[in-house]
Amino acid sequence: MHEIPEAAIQELSRHLHVAAEFFVECLSESVIEIKEIDGHWDLRNGTVLRLRQLERICNTLNVQLPVALQIFDLTQRVAELEEEIRLLRSGRQTDAR
Repeated sequence: MHEIPEAAIQELSRHLHVAAEFFVECLSESVIEIKEIDGHWDLRNGTVLRLRQLERICNTLNVQLPVALQIFDLTQRVAELEEEIRLLRSGRQTDAR
C-alpha cells in the first residue's frame, strides 16, 4: 500500500459515507485500492460497490472483515452458479424444440 495521507483517507471515507476505521482496515487487507490522479486520491474502478457491500455485511451480520469477505465471495459464486444453471436450462429448452 502506498503512503496515503491521513487527510485523503478521512476525506474519501467521509465522501463515501464509510467509517474511517473500516476504510483503513479494507486498505490494509488489500480489499480496496486507492490511486492518485493529478494530486487527488480516489478508489480504483469497481471498489466502491464492493466496499459498501462489505460494510453492509459486517454491520448486518455483526461479523469482522475476513468473515464478510468469505460471505461476499461465496455469495458471488452462488450468483455465478445460478447464472450457469439458467444458461444450461435455456439451452436445453432450445434443444428440445
